[in-house]
Amino acid sequence: MERKKKVAVIGAGLAGCSVAYELNKFDELDITIFDKNDDVAQDASGNYAGILAPNLTADNNYSDQFHTLGYQLLVDFINQYKSKINTCSKGVIQLLTDEKEILRYKKIFTKRDIADDLARLLDNKETTNLLQQKTTYQSVYYPNALSLEPRSLCRLWLELSQAKPQLNTSLISICKLYDKEYSWRLDFGNTIQDFDIVVFAGGCKLFENTPYLKDIPTFESHGQLTVINRAYDISHTVMDKGYIIPGYRNNFQVIGATFRDNSDMTGDIRKVDDEFNITQISSMLDKSCDVSVVQSRVAGRCVTSDHLPIIGKLADYIKFKEDFYKPLSKGYPKSKIPKVEYEDGLYLASGFGSKGLCSSLLSAKIISAQITNTKNIVSDKLLNALSPQRFWLRSFKKGVKH
Repeated sequence: MERKKKVAVIGAGLAGCSVAYELNKFDELDITIFDKNDDVAQDASGNYAGILAPNLTADNNYSDQFHTLGYQLLVDFINQYKSKINTCSKGVIQLLTDEKEILRYKKIFTKRDIADDLARLLDNKETTNLLQQKTTYQSVYYPNALSLEPRSLCRLWLELSQAKPQLNTSLISICKLYDKEYSWRLDFGNTIQDFDIVVFAGGCKLFENTPYLKDIPTFESHGQLTVINRAYDISHTVMDKGYIIPGYRNNFQVIGATFRDNSDMTGDIRKVDDEFNITQISSMLDKSCDVSVVQSRVAGRCVTSDHLPIIGKLADYIKFKEDFYKPLSKGYPKSKIPKVEYEDGLYLASGFGSKGLCSSLLSAKIISAQITNTKNIVSDKLLNALSPQRFWLRSFKKGVKH
């Protein structure tokens, strides 16, 4: 009888827990999930609450294709497991507070046939009725969008995955094995373990410390969320440049989020950030509300320059550069461009930025299909747009090496 393939998932946030959940559907895999923290969802995935909404564009670009499909998949999943997920509110109102945004969304709804249950363009009277307070703004309403606590989703996925969790465990190094039973040796400092497959599903710190990831360009963007008293009488999540989520732990509301300068890496909680979040909400809703801060949290988002996540098979950068730099920088015809040689059993799901909820389940399905060699849920073109090697290809075409 053939043994099960051993899979290591590095990172127990939205990315890692969703991967473990999807891979558990295949009996031939034995999954262990590792995290440097003492519990799941301790970094950006541990934020108080997040918004699950589609990302619509006029041309249905790759970001729209990926994030809107990811949104729909996760809404369907949540509807199956409502009682086990901490949902704050249903329905998201996106206020359109400047002319440029109004024109952008009018173009989207004119050019595309958007289903009513996905999104609706509302005038100011319809928005007033939905908000239950007077506003002069038009809006886009996402009737099935949700706000929820991401940590509850991570815990559910981990429970359903039956993966073996190993917490308080940081990856120190990874070594490729040749002519051995397993392909990869992982050193965690206090233990060394061998695996057939490794899925990296962590944030920017993991990229910095892992040879197979360090040449993939990402950056960390810190932001602060604020929990306030139930100051605003709203039943839907409302967003513009900031957002407010009602129904958090029944009696509180979550507002956010700041985007600090990329060079600002201290991660400290700041009163000025709370004040910024409050000002953002006051400009959208009733300015006279008495707002008091209950608590605050700072987390780092793992972001890419093209605002798409990084999902797929990994390749060795040095080998990739040897194969591709010359033909791409010299403009060789497509027939003379070699095929990518991927590392056997190495995968990545990361770079979700501020769209962790709508990225997670779809990215897990993509990785799962690649590992099990089954039909993927997305097109080859979208897979290429998400590929970890896309940044290298773009650079090489410009004659630039990392």
